[in-house]
Amino acid sequence: MTQAAQRIPGRILVIDDDRSARMLLERVLVRAGHQVTLVDNAEQGLAAIGSGSFDLLITDKNLPGTDGLEVLRRAREKQPKMRAILVTGFPTAETKSHAEDLGVFGYVAKPFGVHDILDICDAAIRAGAPGATP
Repeated sequence: MTQAAQRIPGRILVIDDDRSARMLLERVLVRAGHQVTLVDNAEQGLAAIGSGSFDLLITDKNLPGTDGLEVLRRAREKQPKMRAILVTGFPTAETKSHAEDLGVFGYVAKPFGVHDILDICDAAIRAGAPGATP
């Protein structure tokens, strides 16, 4: 699903303390036509969620201070319709289960392929678009 004709541009917030992961996501998502906001910690991410509107949240699981699962929980309170993807370099069945309980659209292990993450992002944004069936 990397064809531009099937892509709906979205507003995406990326929270990751790994600079190279942030830059890679920004490059791929901006080239695909999305508006991307980057932050490197949970507190900045939660502040952005509180002050802006996003179609999709991509957050790392292991962040300094507040972890990605807590970010997901708090993001749901502030923007319940926003889709979310949890990325992690240390995938476990327990983390995946917790993320699913919090309603994540996708659970992605690092390292990820750029086409794979783009396909998941596109699917998440399409699923949240007006008229989409939940």
